[in-house]
Amino acid sequence: MDVHCSSCGEPWDVYHLRHDAIFETDLDRAEAEVWRSLSPKERLSSRYREKFQAAGYQFGASILDVMHCPACPKDAEPDPVKAAIKAGIVELLGDDEDGIAATLEDFGL
Repeated sequence: MDVHCSSCGEPWDVYHLRHDAIFETDLDRAEAEVWRSLSPKERLSSRYREKFQAAGYQFGASILDVMHCPACPKDAEPDPVKAAIKAGIVELLGDDEDGIAATLEDFGL
């Protein structure tokens, strides 16, 4: 299942975002493994957001709401309509990452 970056449209595999993208940061392996066991909200604490941003990722309220990604040109900005729709879906579905992933994929977001 894929979700798309709101800035460049690059597809991102949901499994990769939920389980592997953390290893693209500068965290050591042990800390990255701990991150994988955190709740969806804890995974996006300010500390982890900074680590992801250094690796080229920017997320909305969910790890599946990719606002900016490593494939984006430096000056890329999120499409405001797509970003708003994705934010609404994430807000409605809360911590249901499977529901978020399925809904975003269904709508090509």
